[in-house]
Amino acid sequence: MNKKHLVLPAVLVAAAAVVAAVAVWPTELKTLREQNLCLGMLTEKTAGLLQDGKGGAVLVDEDESSGSAAKSADPVFSTICFVNRANADAETPRRQYTLDARPADTLRDPVKEATQVGEGLTGWVGPRQSEVQLPAGCAKEMKTTAQHVTVTLKVSPGVLVGRNWDDTSLIKDSRTVILEAVDNLVEQYDCAA
Repeated sequence: MNKKHLVLPAVLVAAAAVVAAVAVWPTELKTLREQNLCLGMLTEKTAGLLQDGKGGAVLVDEDESSGSAAKSADPVFSTICFVNRANADAETPRRQYTLDARPADTLRDPVKEATQVGEGLTGWVGPRQSEVQLPAGCAKEMKTTAQHVTVTLKVSPGVLVGRNWDDTSLIKDSRTVILEAVDNLVEQYDCAA
């Protein structure tokens, strides 16, 4: 066989090897998504902070939503993470909160009783809802044309009642949850400020 006919198959084999190596090579994104909950945003310990005080195992449902965001190649924009607690006497788990990341051009106005998130980030933390923007470089790394990426945390009413409407405690735990989500997304996409 002529050597010039072997060049193309050799190039194809080398290209396939490179693609396979990249696909299985561990990255921060893959590692955090395998180790943590909510597409790598939360550790199990932090995920259990916001709860209604009735006990039960932490259950996470990463639900892909429909719509234009669902067409994104990265599931982080098309998935809402539902954090629940198992019921001992019922099949249906109790919703504790939801967490999601979305492309956004502006941050919504803070809700009543919210405090600024601080720590060099733009956003606010409230007892029922919190929103924090990822650092400016994250939108590009996450392959969105929006100016920003916003992480939103919405606390379920059962948690508010279970905490006896203790806003100080809720804000403290909400801040911990949303900041861990932001930190882990920044680490996954290597987009620190």
